[in-house]
Order: sequence, then C-alpha cells, then structure tokens
Amino acid sequence: MNNRAGWVAPAETEPAARRLIDFLGGHVGKHGRLAHSRWFNPVQVIVSVAMLFLAGGFLSKAHCTRGSINPDTGAIDLNWSGNRAYVSACYNDIVPLFAGRGLDTGVFPYAYSWQEGDLTRYLEYPVVTGYFQGFMGWLARISYPPVEAISKHLVPVPMAGWYFVLTVLVLAILWVATVRMACALAGRRIWDIILVAASPLVLVHAFTNWDILAIFFAVAGLLAFSRGRTVWAGIAIGLGTAAKLWPVFLLGAFIVLALRLRRFRSFIIVAVSTAVTWLVVNLPVLLAYPEAWNEFNRLNSTRSWEWTTIYAVAARLTLFDGFDPEGAEVPQILNSVSLVLFMASCLAIAIVGFVGKRQPRVAELVFLIIAAFLLFNKVWSPQYSLWLVIPAVLALPRWRLLWAWMAVDMFVWPVLMWHMHGSDNNGLPAEFLDLVVLTRTGLIVVLVVCVVRQMLGRSEDTVYQAHNGYDPLAGPLQVSPEKAAEHVQMREGRVSKTMWHANEKENA
Repeated sequence: MNNRAGWVAPAETEPAARRLIDFLGGHVGKHGRLAHSRWFNPVQVIVSVAMLFLAGGFLSKAHCTRGSINPDTGAIDLNWSGNRAYVSACYNDIVPLFAGRGLDTGVFPYAYSWQEGDLTRYLEYPVVTGYFQGFMGWLARISYPPVEAISKHLVPVPMAGWYFVLTVLVLAILWVATVRMACALAGRRIWDIILVAASPLVLVHAFTNWDILAIFFAVAGLLAFSRGRTVWAGIAIGLGTAAKLWPVFLLGAFIVLALRLRRFRSFIIVAVSTAVTWLVVNLPVLLAYPEAWNEFNRLNSTRSWEWTTIYAVAARLTLFDGFDPEGAEVPQILNSVSLVLFMASCLAIAIVGFVGKRQPRVAELVFLIIAAFLLFNKVWSPQYSLWLVIPAVLALPRWRLLWAWMAVDMFVWPVLMWHMHGSDNNGLPAEFLDLVVLTRTGLIVVLVVCVVRQMLGRSEDTVYQAHNGYDPLAGPLQVSPEKAAEHVQMREGRVSKTMWHANEKENA
C-alpha cells in the first residue's frame, strides 16, 4: 500500500520492518490513511528519531568534557584522569584539539604552530574544517566567562568542554538538516532513512570528529544535482572537498553516467564549479600560510597504517611488517599499494557501470567508490564509517543487512578503546579487535557484492521499482533527456496532479 504522497510502506518490502509493525499493532487496513497529519508525518518522525540518537551521541562523549577546579589558580582544568577517555570510550578529537591546535589562543588556526622534535607542526585539517574549528573556538572563548562562573558552583565545565558543547550543537543542527535532505533523496522510499536517523554509528561517532560537516555538504550536493541545479551541486561538493577529501568522489559517479549516456554538459558544470569553489576557499590559506595549508597532505603521506585497516590486521595476525623498510620516514610503497588498489577498484566500478543492462544509480556508484576507498586506504579512522551510512541506505535498502553492518561497525569503537588501554592496564588483546574489524570488513564486502549484483540485474532493485524505473538522484543524467526533464520537474513539485495520480494508479 502506498500513501497519498507515494511513499512506500516499509512493511511491504522489509521483513525487519514487518515484524516491528506486527508487534506495534499490525498493518494499515484498506481504509487506513497514512501521513495525513501536518505535524506527524514520516519526515517529522525520522527527524525526531535523529534528534534522539544525536542526544545519545552527545551522552556517549559527555564524560570527556568534565573538569576540575585547579586549587592554585582557581581555573577549571580539563580532567581526563584515570584514562577516562579510553575506559569510558568517550574519546573524541574535539576536546583535546581545542588547546592542542591553539583554538583557545585566539590565533588564526593556520597561523598557529608547535614543535615536535625538529618538525614544525600545523593544523592538519582541510580549510573549511579549519575555518569551522576557528569560528567555534572564537565563539567558545567569548561566551565562556558566564559559563565558568556558574559551573564552578555546579559541575565544573572547562573551556574545552564548553567548546565541545557548542560544536556539538552546530554539528547536530547540520546532521538534522542532512537527514532531512536524505528524506528528499529517498523519494518514495522515505522510510529507509530511519536507518540513517537511528544508525548505531551516530551513537558513537556523530561527535568523534568533524565529519558531519563534509557529510552535510556531500548530501547537499547530491540533492542539488538531483534537482538539476548543477552549479549549486558543484559549490556544495567543492565545500565538502575542502572540509574532507572524500566528497570529490561524487564526481566519479557522475562521470560514469555521463560517459555511459555520452552527455557531458551537466558533469562539466558540476566539475568546474567544484574546482572553482575548492580553489576560492583554499587560496587565502594557501597564499598566506603555505606550509600550514600543506600539513594535511604532508601528514597523510607520511603516516603509516591506522589500527583498524586491513594492513594493520594483517600485521597483527601474520609476520607481515609492512611494504617499506623499517624506519622509513615516508611509507612510499604502502602509499602506492593503497592508491593502486583504490584506482583499480574505481576502474572495476566504472566497468560494472558500463556493462550493466540498466543505468546504474548514483547512490550505487557513490557507495561503491567510498567503500573501496575505506577498504583499501591506509587510514580508516572509525568515524569514517559515517561516510557510508547515507550512500549505503540509498543504494541498497535492505534493513537487516544494513543494521547488521552498522551494529558491528559500532562495536569497533569500544573494542579499539579497550585495546588501546594497554596490556598493563588490562586492555583487550588484539585478537578481539581483529575479529571485530574483519567482521566489519566482511559485512561491507557483502554489501558491495549485493550492490554489484543489483547493478548487473542479478537481483531486484526496490528503489527503481518504487520510482517507475528512474533514479531519484540522477537529475539531468537520467536515461533520456525527456525523463530527466520530467524528473527535475517532479522534484520541484511542478508535475501536474493528473500525471502524479496516474503514476500512483499504475503502482497501486
């Protein structure tokens, strides 16, 4: 049963949803009316769930915002005594980097530096994230005095803790906006976005870092493109790329469709506006602080593998000790292997996109590209898994499989924290971490295989079925120009009621 707005009832396609609905009272009868309330429709329900999980995400990190009053100075200092960040798994980068990157000093983020041995270090984040960090640092500094005065008589809150609270507030607003945009992208399968709103990964990683910023811009870019606003799509993707590199991978999905259709105008507009936007926001820092601007690239080229990558697991489980000579300052071979594997994956994704009988959906291509990047990259910080949530839900809305992956992925974090506690402090043995990481990797590979099978027509595509054979995200890159124009008009609410109701009758 579809409701008046054309939304697919989840009980009709998802066994997991069907069981929950049976528990809550059963399916809607033939005379039932869905989503007719102005204040309680699917969008409001999903946004409400998103806010509930954001609150859980804040509480999971709140223990790391506590402070104690310094008896000598009377100031409130950050208190992470007793390995609190690892014992309670509340660690996040936001709190320690407030002072660690000079955000408490009032200095422009990229003008601040410090020494690590003979090396001069700078802020290691792309510029949009750096601008955001600097602005939130300024806001925390000017608003902290009354907070400090009040909290001394209640629960001591250090300035770093207040900075975290303000940052969380803004990131939460951006996440709610992101979920709302995802509802628009889901089209008639809007209820699939409940998996985004109620993702277990939000509980542990919404506020581990600043990743929501890039996710917001990436989803905004997808929404703009789906509505045919290619310049705005490029601006959003450019800002996202300047916040975190991965949103530029969206262009990979668009170029596959453009090559398949031999229609390049919309792709060129998006690509050019992405490049111009990225250059405009980067140029001031690049010219004024070139070494600081390059810190992101320098650090990513010189660092070794991260704890939860396939390379780290291989090193812990076997005699493998890396591709590069011991003591190498730059892991050049590891960098090359990681890059080659990712590029080979992108080539394979493009081939699958070309040979399939039907046009691949944008979400399918985006999911595969980001998944390949995470699987083969030498750095997979646990919060990076947030990047995959919305593309995965839009590409393959199989609720049980997605829940299984996200639940396992969530447990990577506490297991990693427990392992990092160290064997001297009863930390968890590496074998447990390896088991969880390999399980996560296996589930993502299963998702990849399912998406590829779907693209090749080996399994049904419920998204295409729900949308009369068009891709809700393709915008101007639909199968035919006529279908693209019709789709853009529909997204903007300009399709006649006659056409809309005719489509509904065909789907009834």
